[in-house]
Amino acid sequence: RRNFFICLLLAGITLGLYWPVRSFDLIYFDDPQVLTGCPEVQAGLTWASVKWALTSVVIANWHPVTNLSFLAVSQFFGTAPGPHHLANAVIHAANSALLFLLLRRLTGATWRSAIAAAIFAWHPLRVESVAWIVERKDVLCAFFFLLSLLAYAKSAEGGVRNAEWKKYFGASLLAFALALLSKPMAVTLPFVLLLLDVWPLNRVEGSQLRVESRRADSKRQVTGDKTLHSPLSTLKPLLFEKWPFFALMILFCVVTYWVQHDHAAMMPWEKLGLTPRVANAIAGYVAYLAQLFWPVNLAAMYPFPKSFDPAQTVLKAALLIAISFGCLTQLARRPWLAVGWCWYLGTALPIIGLVQVGSQSMADRYTYLPLIGPVVALVWTAAELFSRARGGKFFLTTAAILILSALAILSARQLQFWRNTVKLFEHTVTVTQENAAAYYILGLGLEYTGDTRHAIVCYRVAKAVNPLTFARQNLADLLYQQGLLAAAESECQGVLAMQPDDVHAHISLGEIFAAQGRRAESFFQLNEAVRLNPDSAEALNNLAWALATSPRVEVRDGPRAVTLAQHACELTRFQKTIYLGTLAAAQAEAGKFDEAIVTAQRACDRAAKNGEQDLLQRNQKLLERYRQHQSARE
Repeated sequence: RRNFFICLLLAGITLGLYWPVRSFDLIYFDDPQVLTGCPEVQAGLTWASVKWALTSVVIANWHPVTNLSFLAVSQFFGTAPGPHHLANAVIHAANSALLFLLLRRLTGATWRSAIAAAIFAWHPLRVESVAWIVERKDVLCAFFFLLSLLAYAKSAEGGVRNAEWKKYFGASLLAFALALLSKPMAVTLPFVLLLLDVWPLNRVEGSQLRVESRRADSKRQVTGDKTLHSPLSTLKPLLFEKWPFFALMILFCVVTYWVQHDHAAMMPWEKLGLTPRVANAIAGYVAYLAQLFWPVNLAAMYPFPKSFDPAQTVLKAALLIAISFGCLTQLARRPWLAVGWCWYLGTALPIIGLVQVGSQSMADRYTYLPLIGPVVALVWTAAELFSRARGGKFFLTTAAILILSALAILSARQLQFWRNTVKLFEHTVTVTQENAAAYYILGLGLEYTGDTRHAIVCYRVAKAVNPLTFARQNLADLLYQQGLLAAAESECQGVLAMQPDDVHAHISLGEIFAAQGRRAESFFQLNEAVRLNPDSAEALNNLAWALATSPRVEVRDGPRAVTLAQHACELTRFQKTIYLGTLAAAQAEAGKFDEAIVTAQRACDRAAKNGEQDLLQRNQKLLERYRQHQSARE
């Protein structure tokens, strides 16, 4: 009953802390790709959307369980950001209770487990994983990760019958698979199980890993009167027991590498060599620990440093080695130190930057699972030290209350930055330096709020910091919208000079040339965009519109326009109004006026449902033309 009350208290306070997220907006960096810009999620739970969830790669990641969670929330609450934010908060609150139950079952220490779970749940480093909708994969992966450990702990208990062992071991393996299908970062779980075997499950006796004085016999390696037990032989049964976990781990490592490499998410070795990766990994390990103790100036995106100071790198490496040595020397007396430290080093390995994914040097969300280890080590060490002193219990209780209160206050403050994109990245550019990506995303947020002038300023700053940034293309689009065609063309040409296969730059040039009356050049750019990416819905749509509505008879090609527009609609599950309007225009140009009428009416219905008044009026006018057997013309 007490444990149940503690679970409710932990989850309740955690959910209350994150309750404000129900009124937060999308973060216009990745969030639209899984909500408002994703027709499958907008459709909710349908056979087509479930197939998409199970098979599609989203933002260079294959995580079908996470995709299914978006579909489930969308089915009942739509794609408004509030319910999706709350879904993250509910899962995080559940994780706080799960971590308590896990530590309580493993160690039998109720209040230590509760304090560790509260530090985990209320720490400001958790805010990014909870307040960013797209990071549902973080909290969902941790949910199944902790469930897997909990089931494994039950299977490893003494006195468990063989049938029960199989049930709990199988449940642990299933939860591990679901964690991997939520986010591949869970690949380190088999090694965490081995750590738990050392402590607190004590399936590997500490004495068996050291030189002992025992009677020698023929089965032992003898040195004088001391016997050296091989750690490998001690761990061999435990390693063999976990072969299904290691098999799943290897499989998902291969799949994840293939997916991210195929979608160009990984930084090529020739672009970022071994030395910067190692230096960044060392700096990251130290920085995450520093943030655990002093969680201030947290940012949504940390830029990759242009260079690393060799002396600082050596000092940080020495610090990590010293901590490792110190923890290992305490293995017999305080095994939680070595286990907690190895948990941190091991679970952070996939995200520490040796295999660099994206352009950031580190991220708060990466600490969601790894810092559980150091938190447990610190709580258990503090409890042991102060339990011996007079008044130690009172002091420890007071310190815990003060620390947890401070963490909750800092989390509530950090949470306010996540209300919307502009507020978040204004903070990010303030606490980081030369952060081109942050200026770019700040520009996106300003653009979505209609503040075009300041968005252009942000894009220009991002371009000045890093000419290769995506901001150049957004800058070109905004200049085009303002009628500054020559400046927009210059930006697009600058992008293509560095990246000739940039599809969006070709599309934008096509629009710019069309606005200038340079139709032949526009047609060439749109054809080039479709050639480079035959599955770019935007390129297909724009070329189809040009083929269907061009005033030049030698350019118009109704049948090809229908083929291109049909493919664009199929790629977007017939959910985008503008693509449906293009398909109707193409059908009219091909002389299929009955089909054009049906498609145009469908476009009108979609526009009315989405509240797109301009598109509704435009398609209604075109619908009247099709009823009169007149095709569309620019």
